[in-house]
Amino acid sequence: MRLFIGSSSYQPLVLFDLNQHFLRIDGMSNMTNAAEFYKTLSDWISAHKSSIEIGTELVLRLLYLNSSSNKAIYHFFLRITHENIPVSIVIVKSTSSDNEDVVELLEQICRILGLPYIIREEP
Repeated sequence: MRLFIGSSSYQPLVLFDLNQHFLRIDGMSNMTNAAEFYKTLSDWISAHKSSIEIGTELVLRLLYLNSSSNKAIYHFFLRITHENIPVSIVIVKSTSSDNEDVVELLEQICRILGLPYIIREEP
């Protein structure tokens, strides 16, 4: 089972591949319709949650989040929490771009919701 959504200058790349136990959101999240975008992702995860194995990583390498995306990501994580979806959250701190504010925000959301997470540095 796989979901692929291509990236643009305002929308992140999405690659969810349950056969590889891998979920990835990567890029800029500067959308006016962020709630709809992240609801699509959480609906897909909910629909396939019986196929998500413990240890599956949800990797977020987000370089920018606008305020609409901040709220949408919170609701995305909230749904993961409420539905007990067994994913490990990996927040990527990119050394090639300044995404420290995004990393801090994602870390705060995880702490607030009690989601386990790790921060990984990548170039």
